[in-house]
Amino acid sequence: MNRLGLYLHVPFCRGKCRYCDFYSLAAPERAAAYVEKVISFLPALREKTGDRPVDTVYLGGGTPSLLPPASLTALFAALRERFSILPSAEITCEANPESLTDEVLAAFRAAGVNRLSIGMQSAFDEELFILGRLHSAADTARAVERAHKAGFENVSLDLMYALPCQSVDRFSESVKTALSYGAVHISFYCLTLSENTPLYALRDRLPDEETQREMYLSAVDLVEKAGMKQYEISNAALPGFASRHNLRYWRREEYLGVGPGAWSYLDGERFGMVPSLDRFLTAKDPFSLIDEREEVDRAGMIEEEIALSLRLSDGLSAARLSTLAGREKADAVLKKLAVLSEKGLARPTADGFRLTPEGFFVSNTILADLI
Repeated sequence: MNRLGLYLHVPFCRGKCRYCDFYSLAAPERAAAYVEKVISFLPALREKTGDRPVDTVYLGGGTPSLLPPASLTALFAALRERFSILPSAEITCEANPESLTDEVLAAFRAAGVNRLSIGMQSAFDEELFILGRLHSAADTARAVERAHKAGFENVSLDLMYALPCQSVDRFSESVKTALSYGAVHISFYCLTLSENTPLYALRDRLPDEETQREMYLSAVDLVEKAGMKQYEISNAALPGFASRHNLRYWRREEYLGVGPGAWSYLDGERFGMVPSLDRFLTAKDPFSLIDEREEVDRAGMIEEEIALSLRLSDGLSAARLSTLAGREKADAVLKKLAVLSEKGLARPTADGFRLTPEGFFVSNTILADLI
């Protein structure tokens, strides 16, 4: 029986970051009602997915660490009652440093959470201020220390690069600081600005492409020297600590998403819930909230196989692509990758090609040509 991942979108924050384009609200007082509604939807969701074993659970946001401990306890009790969550399941909660109190950590532990993803973003207060973050660099250090004392071994730290006026040295220092905290997993994401965010006004002060490239490659070099493996474009981990839930997305494995704006991939179809907390709280049926659907046909599967596989260090399998696309199409893609290999942007594997760090940095251009 195919295994399943669960994703719960927790759409609450204490304040909206200046770059954030995700659906979230500065309304943590509504979190308890949200959890009650999720619990009420679980029987219908369970009927949709059947008795499939669940091997990853991910609470993202928003800020899941703002959930009241009692609500968190009730949520995980209900999830375990309705779904077959494996004892070995990876259970991740995102958290912001300023909200990761001893009480919250105790509630996470009691609920069976075994992986924390902490939004560090930068080691410098002035950069955090520009981003509109509510925590300080010192808050991050204290949060990671609390997490380790509470017994969490699997701690991931998120960083951002290409911030307004950021230098290569500054970003490298943030990476070094994250490593010094004992993180076993580090994510490094390039800041992208949408027109509807306040930080868009500073778009002219972003580092140029060459500086961004140096930032990215410096991060890759630093994490690999620390013993981590870059297993995806923006993610690196010590052996055994890659995010199993996020790998599910890139490997086109199935998952069920719950919450305003959450997406699912089931039975060859992607579908998303309407990004509205009010609609979510008043709905009687979770499937009445689906406002977008996308059936993944064979052509879509081929494109996804190429695009998602090349996000990973494992790379694109010639055998898998040939099975999906046919030998002629696969050979055409592999020939282009061979040319990229001569330019240092890709390298051969035992069964295909993978992108190099230089290739990862320009992957959007590469994928546009391949697809």
